[in-house]
Amino acid sequence: MQPHLKRAFIILILVIIGFLFVRSFIVPGSFGQYGWYRGDSVAELRELPVGYAGSASCSDVNCHNSVYTIWVNSSHKTVNCETCHGPSQNHVTDTRTMPTPANDTREFCGMCHFKRTARPADFPQIDPDTHGENLQCTYCHNPHKPWFL
Repeated sequence: MQPHLKRAFIILILVIIGFLFVRSFIVPGSFGQYGWYRGDSVAELRELPVGYAGSASCSDVNCHNSVYTIWVNSSHKTVNCETCHGPSQNHVTDTRTMPTPANDTREFCGMCHFKRTARPADFPQIDPDTHGENLQCTYCHNPHKPWFL
């Protein structure tokens, strides 16, 4: 074998050995336990604090029962309370902790209701340039019962 080919193979073997050595330090031991997934992350995710309480918690203990009753019978009943009001587990646990105020900007409501050709024709959509004259949606619409003016 030619000497320059021997050197090339030796360098290639050293690069492969170096790669495997460095990889053994970088890749976690639990990687591949569940396919292309780090097995230890399951336990780590389980230990994260819970932030969301769910919409049903809003009607518990008669806190927001009247609003919840209106919401559950409205067209927004498929939109979780925490979509607009943010995570509320801390508020459910301790009612003195106030949740973040609801996002009632035109842009937030528009994420669902601005006119898009891909949306179904029977879905309530608006043209933001002509509808509402740049007022906040909540000026005219109650988000818990949207068609109630």
